[in-house]
Amino acid sequence: MKKTFATFFSPGPTWIAGKTSREQPCWTEHAAFMDKLFENGTVILGGPYADYTGLLVIVEALHEEEVYELFGDDPFVVNEIVRISSIHEWLIFLDARNKQ
Repeated sequence: MKKTFATFFSPGPTWIAGKTSREQPCWTEHAAFMDKLFENGTVILGGPYADYTGLLVIVEALHEEEVYELFGDDPFVVNEIVRISSIHEWLIFLDARNKQ
């Protein structure tokens, strides 16, 4: 059974300070990568913090190692634009998406 993980990213050594996520190198490739994960239901929510000091992506996966493996192919991670700073399994008690 899949679990929900909160995946926190911080800027990597090639992140360009003062630029938004969409202005970073490899944006187009990263966006295409993330779009596929969103379309297949792996990524539930994702995006940068409003001040661009990091990013948060909510993922459904079998285990934490799968999340690391998954983002190992992300162009932002491969090119060190961002790094995974932590992954936490998240137990969701309230979810408005499931309201009838």
